[in-house]
Amino acid sequence: MKKIFLLLTTVSIFFSGYSQTLNFTVANPQPNIMESYGGTFASGDIDGDGDKDLFMTGITPQIRTKLYLNTGSGNFTEVTHNFPRSGSSQVFLKDLDNDGDLDLFFSGQNELQQMFTNIYRNNGSGVFTQVPNNLPLIIKGATITDIDNDGDQDIVITSNSVADVYLNNGNAIFTPQGGSIFTPVSGVVQYIDIENDGDKDIIISGLNSTKLYINNGSGNFSLDTRSTLPSISGTDIDVADTDNDGDLDFLINGSGQNILYLNNGLGVFSSITTTLQQTSGGQNAIADLDNDGDQDILIVGTQAGGLPNIYNIVYRNTGNNTFVQTQILGGEYIAECVIEDFNADGLKDIIIQGFAYDTNFYWNTSNNLNNTDINLSDQGLIFYPNPAKDIINFKLDEEIESINITNIYGQEVLSKQINSNEFVLDISYLSNGTYIVKLNQNRNSKNIKLIKI
Repeated sequence: MKKIFLLLTTVSIFFSGYSQTLNFTVANPQPNIMESYGGTFASGDIDGDGDKDLFMTGITPQIRTKLYLNTGSGNFTEVTHNFPRSGSSQVFLKDLDNDGDLDLFFSGQNELQQMFTNIYRNNGSGVFTQVPNNLPLIIKGATITDIDNDGDQDIVITSNSVADVYLNNGNAIFTPQGGSIFTPVSGVVQYIDIENDGDKDIIISGLNSTKLYINNGSGNFSLDTRSTLPSISGTDIDVADTDNDGDLDFLINGSGQNILYLNNGLGVFSSITTTLQQTSGGQNAIADLDNDGDQDILIVGTQAGGLPNIYNIVYRNTGNNTFVQTQILGGEYIAECVIEDFNADGLKDIIIQGFAYDTNFYWNTSNNLNNTDINLSDQGLIFYPNPAKDIINFKLDEEIESINITNIYGQEVLSKQINSNEFVLDISYLSNGTYIVKLNQNRNSKNIKLIKI
């Protein structure tokens, strides 16, 4: 029986009159996945059955690679495979050949300390076949996205000897673009659309330097010197709109620091002071953990000296760039984490592996707004679910004449006559994000916040 130190602290927030609690509960029993540290995770629906499966590497103390299928309720069945055994590695589940299923990028170092960079095509049922590739041998230092806006997934790789874009021909065959201005470093690379222009820019951090490269839309880059970026060797970069202002920010971990950089909307970044624990030797993750429409943060890592100063901390985003510590889920170093809704309840769960307590699975037991009626009794209004994916149900005391929905930029995305006090609204066509719904009632109106997921 492994020890798990778990401090549970609940916090309530005000959301359209509803009290929301962010809370994680250690799984008991733990799902049947391997106990490990020093590895990595990738999650996705590899067999097309609608739930999230799991690819995992780590040290047990032997190095291992495991593939698990989700039974649909957060229980996992191990799948036989021929992948290399690896501890230190990087894994992505992406549709690399444009056939609608998730293929596999897997780089790392095997038990013989040989580096590899492999591509595997999925047959649609979760069976993977390795295909030849021209990619350089790396352990880490890759990111995958559509660099040249041609509809397929390209790969950006950085190492001590090479830094380049590898363009996909649409069938998982990659060719180096050449002529790259990226500085080759052993570090971390991440994509980000810094200017909201629809193309993917690149951040590379290593050798005590962090650089931002702007994409011209065709996959050609120029060095952006407008921002003062950290002089650290980054080990993790997470990208999200942390302040809900419509542009992408990033959190960088490296040299014992966790620094949040905010985008001014024009692609210029500045760091801000936060209450986030300063750590190293781990990975962070950003996700909306309580379904309130903003991005929360999980910090996993250690301070100098290791035990007892190791941390797995959940921070709730309360808006205005304020992050409040809500739970400590033990503590790990030489660690990795993954956030995903593994039991299909509409809430994102957490798995953490690390040297202190190996692998632990935490169910998200927060109040789930997806399955809850939100009752604004003082306004005579009930609407649900919220957040919503496809439809919203409305019921009011009085007849609504019309409805208007605007996005966070104030742009109207829907205007519709209703003339009823009870109706269903289809929002399936809307992009994910936060909206303001205005319900027009005679000469009065009611405004509510809607989260589309």
